[in-house]
Amino acid sequence: MYFISVESALCDEGLTFTDLKGTIKEFLRQMFGQDLPIRFRTSYFPFTEPSAEVDLQWNGKWLEVLGCGTVDPNVLKGVGLDPEKYTGFAAGFGVERFAMVLYEIDDIRRVYASDLRFLRQF
Repeated sequence: MYFISVESALCDEGLTFTDLKGTIKEFLRQMFGQDLPIRFRTSYFPFTEPSAEVDLQWNGKWLEVLGCGTVDPNVLKGVGLDPEKYTGFAAGFGVERFAMVLYEIDDIRRVYASDLRFLRQF
């Protein structure tokens, strides 16, 4: 099995975790066309601190859809940016998870099953 993800990052002066949360909330609202309940859960990713996982409430359950966090100052140093001046945030989401919500797929394993009857719907 494989996993398909889309990654994003933004660095500028003065970005905060609050900017990250607002960006993700708006992205999810635009992506799904509605205000689905979301939650941020503390997590760990090696290049961000603090880090979080983001869940959507979908079909009565919480579904993890992306990971995110504030870029670690050592990462900024590694690419030649001064972490005293610049901050940033990053996020990555699983394409399959978004497809589940957008196309109301009940089980992510259907995406990987190679069932042509299922796949031809898309």
